[in-house]
Amino acid sequence: FPIKFQTRVDGQGLTFAILLGLASGLIFGLIPAVQLARVDPQIALRAGIQSAGRSRTRNVLMGTQVALALIVLTAAGLFLRSFRETREADPGFRRDGVLLAAYDLTAGNPDASQSRVFAASLIARLAALPNVEAAAIATSVPLDIHGLPLRSFTVEGRARADAAKDQALSNVVTPGYFRTMGIPLRDGHDFAALNDAAAPPEVVVNEAFVERYLTGVQPIGRRIESRDRTYTIVGVARTSLYDSFGEQPTPALYFSYRDRPAPMGEIHVRAGRGVELLAPDLRRAVRELDPKLVLYDVRTLDEHIEKNLFLRRIPARMFAVLGPLLLILAAIGIYAVVSYSISRRTVEIGVRHALGAPATRIVIEIISDTMRAIGWGALIGWLLALLVEMHVARGVLSLPIVIGVPALLFAVATIACWIPARRAAAADPVVALRND
Repeated sequence: FPIKFQTRVDGQGLTFAILLGLASGLIFGLIPAVQLARVDPQIALRAGIQSAGRSRTRNVLMGTQVALALIVLTAAGLFLRSFRETREADPGFRRDGVLLAAYDLTAGNPDASQSRVFAASLIARLAALPNVEAAAIATSVPLDIHGLPLRSFTVEGRARADAAKDQALSNVVTPGYFRTMGIPLRDGHDFAALNDAAAPPEVVVNEAFVERYLTGVQPIGRRIESRDRTYTIVGVARTSLYDSFGEQPTPALYFSYRDRPAPMGEIHVRAGRGVELLAPDLRRAVRELDPKLVLYDVRTLDEHIEKNLFLRRIPARMFAVLGPLLLILAAIGIYAVVSYSISRRTVEIGVRHALGAPATRIVIEIISDTMRAIGWGALIGWLLALLVEMHVARGVLSLPIVIGVPALLFAVATIACWIPARRAAAADPVVALRND
């Protein structure tokens, strides 16, 4: 069923945000006011005196801000890269041009024969529609939030002790499913027709199944047993994604709908173009077979896959917003601290300027002092960011992120320092000394 989230901002949420903002401003405004109230007036009137403790506190806060910005920017880069690679990954089937729709016949309590007849009739009607290239029915759709069911089995000729825990993902599909999904058959052939009562029970396995359970042997013609029934392997399909992006190659079994008919299923229709426009024709074809049957969750395969990416999209978007926001806050914080420090050094800068010190040298020294102050924060943040990247990327480091994020942060910090430093160095020393 569709996943829906309530994102509307109501009065309660807006009130909470306003109160939180007012409380933050009040608290962080009172702290320096209380500190100033405790200062001895005689000490406050002495020119050029600055508390080293307060300077260290400013440097610690500035370094912490830089460390947090570095970590969050690295995480943002990792999640965005992971999300982009996931969207561009090959799922093992063609995700474009397929329309999906779910149905449920359980209300009519059909038997196996009736389910087979319904499936065969519906597929024949859908295949006759204009622009339809292929149609099929399956009990599950890959990359669904519920995942594919596991099925225990034993392979003919495989020792029972070794096969005690043999399991594979399973799906029940009609003939034409692999063509509809664009999954190539590497060996063998598709299932027999739904109305072929003489055909033995059949199963198609994927390449991962062959690599794990039938290494070095010809899979076609081999038999497997599952739930007290023996199936003959008639085909080997390409391994695709089944439960989630990033999963390891997983063994899978495709059972024939003829052998295991079900009253519930997912209709798959592949069209040459404009697959979304097929929905009315699909509903009409179903009504012609069963006027009481209602289709639900009609969507394209691409839309279905996008739902699977939902949990990956959330952190990617969240860090994509938080990263630049923290970068801006870090730049504002550095600018404010440097401006305040320069205002406390007006006499020093004015005297040095009056004695002939070049403005460039003054700017470089101010920037160097600031970089030393935030250097420890950048180092700690970089090391923590490396740990985050090694955990998220499973030990594979990305040089553009490892090098690019610190370089970006230092560039922003340099600009934030340079603006007030350049303004102070360009000031008239006579005016600066007179004002002080």
